[in-house]
Amino acid sequence: MFSISQGKIRLLLFFGLLSVTTQLIAVPEMSAQQNMQITLYTEDGTELVHYNDSYALVIGNGAYSIKNGWKPLPGVVNDVKEVAEVLERHGFNVTLKIDLTKAAFRRAFSDFIYEFGKDRDNRLLFYYAGHGHTTQSAIGEDLGYLVMVDTPSPTNAAEFDLYSVDMVKFVSDSKKIHAKHVLFMFDSRFSGTILNLQNQDIPLPITERIRNPVRQFITAGRADEPVPNRSVFKKAFLNLLEGRVEEPLPDGYLTGVELADYLCKTVPALPEGQHPQHGKILDPQLNKGDFVFVLPENRHRERSTVELETMATLRITSVPEGATIYIDGIAIGITPLQEYQIDTGIRLEKPVNVGLELSGYKSRVQEVTLQGGQQFAWDAHLEQIVEHSALPKSEPNLLQPEIRDDVQIENDNVLDKKIPLPSPNMPQTILGEDTAPMVLIPAGEFQMGSDYHTIGNAATRPMHVVYLDAFYIDKYEVTVGQYNQFVRATNYRPLPDWVYRYSRTDAHPVVGVSWHDARAYAKWAGKRLPTEAEWEKAARGGLIQKNHAWGDPAVDGTQCNFADKQLRIIWDRERESEDNWADENLDDGYAYTAPIGSYPPNGYGLYDMVGNVWEWCFDAYDENFYANSTYQNPIAEILIRDGADNIVAVNKLRVIRGTSWYDGVPSVWIASRLGQSPKGQVISVGFRCVKSVTP
Repeated sequence: MFSISQGKIRLLLFFGLLSVTTQLIAVPEMSAQQNMQITLYTEDGTELVHYNDSYALVIGNGAYSIKNGWKPLPGVVNDVKEVAEVLERHGFNVTLKIDLTKAAFRRAFSDFIYEFGKDRDNRLLFYYAGHGHTTQSAIGEDLGYLVMVDTPSPTNAAEFDLYSVDMVKFVSDSKKIHAKHVLFMFDSRFSGTILNLQNQDIPLPITERIRNPVRQFITAGRADEPVPNRSVFKKAFLNLLEGRVEEPLPDGYLTGVELADYLCKTVPALPEGQHPQHGKILDPQLNKGDFVFVLPENRHRERSTVELETMATLRITSVPEGATIYIDGIAIGITPLQEYQIDTGIRLEKPVNVGLELSGYKSRVQEVTLQGGQQFAWDAHLEQIVEHSALPKSEPNLLQPEIRDDVQIENDNVLDKKIPLPSPNMPQTILGEDTAPMVLIPAGEFQMGSDYHTIGNAATRPMHVVYLDAFYIDKYEVTVGQYNQFVRATNYRPLPDWVYRYSRTDAHPVVGVSWHDARAYAKWAGKRLPTEAEWEKAARGGLIQKNHAWGDPAVDGTQCNFADKQLRIIWDRERESEDNWADENLDDGYAYTAPIGSYPPNGYGLYDMVGNVWEWCFDAYDENFYANSTYQNPIAEILIRDGADNIVAVNKLRVIRGTSWYDGVPSVWIASRLGQSPKGQVISVGFRCVKSVTP
């Protein structure tokens, strides 16, 4: 079994505190500066090797010319973008290049190995997707080539050789790299020198052998196999790396040999699957080691140990029993209360006012600072209220401040502070004016956005701490039935007919409503649209640094509604198969929208916060909003003002959150955010409402 050493816990404490900035460039090129040192361990905690940093060069060629004899590969660009994004999440500094000529390829590869291959303790990965080709030498030896977008047909042997990448030269160049571990992956078909290498290793648990240098090669298929419409090689690779399938050897690491063995066993069994080939370079100085990925499960296990320490535990009893317990004026239960947990946040402490209230007894309030990982215990004896004769109104004691006789304050050192007394019992759920149930989201801090531990992009970074006042939010998305009730009551514009194709009954979430429509409904219901920060806090359900509303487990079809095999069946009849991104291996039970509440709720008891439909937020969409967010109740303003507070423009886009039935598995993550025209009536966008809590 995998075990955690103290060193690895310290390493992940470092990870958790690291701030990462990622810049997306408008041209199809991506670079992420991770600066992450990784240390690897055996099962008994022995330190084996460390990587100072990790770099990946990802190249995708799809814009081939038919006149040159090469079929265009339109799906390649999306494939390599997805590979680049996943590698970035796994700690790689990624350089992404699209549609390269031979000259551009040589320049990119030379720059990559020169700049990042000099440090022996770096980890390098090269990933290529595009055409490959195999020719034969005069002695019948297979010679492999990578085909660039300017490579002519191999019928012109001299021109072909001039404008393609010879794998003999490629392997020779790999020996110039000083980095200890280098893995080359080719999502293409060819044979030749790189695949007639070292005998294939057998996967073994991570051992001392990974200290040695290595040059490893994996290719998607043999020379005689056709290129599939969809890359099952890429899909199988990312499924394993992202934890969507079971790890072959459950030690928290994925070696190059493990990966190659898994792909060779898995890919041929998939639809349009080829037969991957793999090997190590024929050089005794470069074929003894093994490339290593640190899997998410490994990191999550360590990080969960840190997160557990943020929870403070409350144990409160009273004599007599049955007193209502308040935390900062919000009722959380009655005495006796056992093992009630409150998240103290990233600061590992949280000042709160704990109150007790029981009819006929003096209320008690105690100001305490809860500590992460510790217990707060309070055994309270309540004092019964004794009726006193009223003082004559004509003889007040003007020399003494007014003292409430029914309240007992704890801790003399805070008497000079304003202590909030328990408010009337604030219910955890209420019914809105539209009869929709609403759930209370308590005031306090939460972590908004994503860091490099979690799925994200430039628009969702940096992760930052936000404080929000308490509010109520709809337990479910607004339904077709509820929206039509609003239409009838106000004579509002009815829904377009096409809405009922995607949301067929009154119990389905409404779609096809603009931001203006959603605001009109909210106003009619005595509510409003949530700010983006309110939406995200509610969606996270109290979880910290998680990829999904349910935590870190990968999407499997049971947690939410996304583009799955049900949708794929329909789309295969309506569009080109290569344009169909719906997952044919997962089944969430619905092709389009699902009736509200069809999947489990999150930690706050809210349904469909991820998947089903995108949801309108009040804010304007600002890609850089997270980098400039205020601490308390942030909102991206719709009206743009100058220094004199004059309105000079109106932001054109509004925020939508939550993903939908139309989005594939890679898009299903909790921090995902997009901008949408407020006039847009979209098949995958709906909404839910919130209501402020007033004192």
